[in-house]
Amino acid sequence: MKQLAFVLVILSGLLSCIDQVSLPIRNEAPQLVVDGLITNEKPPYSVRLSYSGSFTFDQENPQDQKVTDAVVTLNDDAGHSTPMAHDALNAGYYRTTDAAFVGQPGRSYTLTIRLADGKTYISAPEKMPAVPGIDSVYARFTPTESITLPYQYYFYLDATDPSAQQNFYRWTAYAYTARRSTGVPCCLGCTAICFDRCWVQYFSQDINIMSDNGIDGNQLRQQLVMRSPIYTPGPTLVEVQQYSLTSAAYQFWKLFKEQQSRTGTIFDPLPASVIGNISNASQSDEKALGYFGASAVVRKRFRERGDATYGTAIYGYINSILIPEKDCRQTYGWLTPVTEPSGW
Repeated sequence: MKQLAFVLVILSGLLSCIDQVSLPIRNEAPQLVVDGLITNEKPPYSVRLSYSGSFTFDQENPQDQKVTDAVVTLNDDAGHSTPMAHDALNAGYYRTTDAAFVGQPGRSYTLTIRLADGKTYISAPEKMPAVPGIDSVYARFTPTESITLPYQYYFYLDATDPSAQQNFYRWTAYAYTARRSTGVPCCLGCTAICFDRCWVQYFSQDINIMSDNGIDGNQLRQQLVMRSPIYTPGPTLVEVQQYSLTSAAYQFWKLFKEQQSRTGTIFDPLPASVIGNISNASQSDEKALGYFGASAVVRKRFRERGDATYGTAIYGYINSILIPEKDCRQTYGWLTPVTEPSGW
């Protein structure tokens, strides 16, 4: 007992000699962040406003502060304008309410933001480029090196690039795949099972852009637009969106993509802020982060039948996946569709 007490005294003495070190935290002044887009599709159009947050290890503190009291207006080069109302259900989001204000290729658009502190920010004019159509979308069943997700669908598109003009593209995509559960009885005392299958959306997380430099007027072949997981045998439904970009928007997304791919440590210099096309109306050297763009868009859906998912190897993998109990929405979200999406 005396020996234990002696050891404890020695340890407490050693610990008292250790000085606590406060590491300096890198902070930057908050900046307005704008994320908005007008397309040639039917309104409403949305803009998201926030302030950039400071660097922190505390995940309880939000990195962004949503802007909820701005006055936002969308304008075109024909003298038309429409207000954007704040969405009370989604803090920081502003949406157009005029169904007659529709984006048109060839027209130029600007965004005006007046903050509660009196500052006004205006975007540089964006002339909406036309966008060519998508010729085809198709899938390839692809084994991967991942232990947790050994099989995926790689979705590709083919398109025809217009000749004698410079074009810039951005692609996004999402896929529906069925996810199973044990389900629940359809009614009290029923033997029939309901809500045992949910159609879950998976969105492409890649920044997928391209310039037609070097391929002007030729075919775009095997352009990878999405990788989608496979969890159940059967079909997968994908929708691909092809956007036109201005040269300035392409440069913004290119720089943003480069920064996203950077790796380093917390002791490396902070990457330079990605400055977009929005500046203070009375102080042009004060820039906002983010971008307000004008893009034409075309969409194309493709249903992969899923024949390969019935192969011996993948069927064994699918059957090894633990199926959650009860209503599938309990696992995958209560707003998840339980009926087949259009085109399934």
